[in-house]
Amino acid sequence: MTDYCAHAGHCRYIAEYNHAIMPQQSRTLFNILLEQPWWISALVGVAFFGIARAVFEPVAPWVALPFLIIAGVVGLKQMRTVSPGQVDERLTALREMSWEAFSTRIISAYRHEGYEVAATQTGAYDFTLTRNGRVTLLQCRRWKVNQMGVGPLQELAKAIIAQEAANGICITTGEISPKAVEFAATNPLTIVSGVALASLIGKVGKIK
Repeated sequence: MTDYCAHAGHCRYIAEYNHAIMPQQSRTLFNILLEQPWWISALVGVAFFGIARAVFEPVAPWVALPFLIIAGVVGLKQMRTVSPGQVDERLTALREMSWEAFSTRIISAYRHEGYEVAATQTGAYDFTLTRNGRVTLLQCRRWKVNQMGVGPLQELAKAIIAQEAANGICITTGEISPKAVEFAATNPLTIVSGVALASLIGKVGKIK
């Protein structure tokens, strides 16, 4: 589609929009990074640079380079989807909505993308999304939390296995904890927030 700092004061774990609406079955590290905000790739690049430098310094820049390229590509793509001002406006409006208004908006957004949407009564997820025979579990009831931890993602991951779903999506307007970022990257999960969420919601008209 964390505590790390990002543009305009947003500390967001953003799944690239296209992947939010059509998650992939086969995921490599680079696939995962393409789903995240540009600064996630930059941080990974810095981390690999530090590790490589400690092991064999001459190769450190080359180890970090692919991640920095991804950060640049993703950053440019995300900047073209929606302006920072629009992101702030839309996320603020979403936080102020009631559950009924918010869930109606989310349902409309995913139906606009061709999904069949059905509400559920479970605690781990709120809706099932079905398209082309592929089932995705959507969790979005915690959209107002200031920071989402790993707990809700662990619940969603268990539900994916129990329901034999293809993957899961978690929506939030808040920040994402480092542990949640790590967990999502190693499971069939996509977190939609920030630019990706603003873009998704923007597809079904202006938020009043």
